[in-house]
Amino acid sequence: MPISFRRLQQARTALLIVALCFVGAPQPVQAQEHVLHVAVADSQGNPVAGLTEDDIVVQWDGENLQTIEFEPVDWPVRLTVFVDNSEGALGVVPQMRDGVQALLRQLPAEIEVAILTLARQPRWITRYTSDRAELERGIPLITPDSGTGARFMDALIEEANRIDDDDERQYYPVVVMVSADGADNSSSQQGRVDRMVERMVENSVEVHTLLFVSGQGLGVAAQQANFGNALMQITRGSFERIAVGTAIIEKLAELGRDIARKHRFVSNQYRITYRQPRNPSLQPAIGVATERPGLQMLATLDGNVPARMPQQ
Repeated sequence: MPISFRRLQQARTALLIVALCFVGAPQPVQAQEHVLHVAVADSQGNPVAGLTEDDIVVQWDGENLQTIEFEPVDWPVRLTVFVDNSEGALGVVPQMRDGVQALLRQLPAEIEVAILTLARQPRWITRYTSDRAELERGIPLITPDSGTGARFMDALIEEANRIDDDDERQYYPVVVMVSADGADNSSSQQGRVDRMVERMVENSVEVHTLLFVSGQGLGVAAQQANFGNALMQITRGSFERIAVGTAIIEKLAELGRDIARKHRFVSNQYRITYRQPRNPSLQPAIGVATERPGLQMLATLDGNVPARMPQQ
């Protein structure tokens, strides 16, 4: 199923600044006040708490700007895990269960997690909870459902709608799709798929897809791979093909560590409202700087620091 990107490219949030590198704004600047979110790490990569507006300055073409408001932001990650238990995944459901358990063991205790399966229709295994015992009890309920197709696309649409309907959202949504290359029986039409992707972008959702490729998918995997790869680029998530079932466990544990790091940063960063210069350039270089030694800074428009951050 093709994806319409025309409106998405305008809505997509972009990573702005890493450390003291500067970037040019892509459009002429008109507003008098602007906002950046800044995550700060020490030399060991750990988040730095307790900073004040005297510690960080926003610069516009090298000029220090007036800070209007400086406030800490502590939104956590909220994680949704979808597991394919349809006919196409029958041979690797045990590895998927072990992988979800390995992922959970990497996460800080405060992160809320929900688990759903994909066969026949998206079905709840556990609702959102930070109770690790409850989540552990749910994992054995991920059982193979022979003779069924997955609802890969329908699951994403439902999740995007749930997040978009949450008017009081104060978390950064992360979605993990653990799928196989069997048939996708989703009933969604192109318009709903396009709207789903838009909602993912609008609500700062990050999507990570692990696709087990058995070689028996008869070409279906190409569609799922294309969509997973597109979501990786649009949401700054990830996409990986896996050919060996046991690798699912290792990959999900690794992803759990990445999500844990993301959580530490997004739940411990700073929102800076600043005033632009009197005579601003139309294509400014905007950056953040500090006089405190050993600090690394990562600035975004929306505070959504990616789980897999670019290498410094």
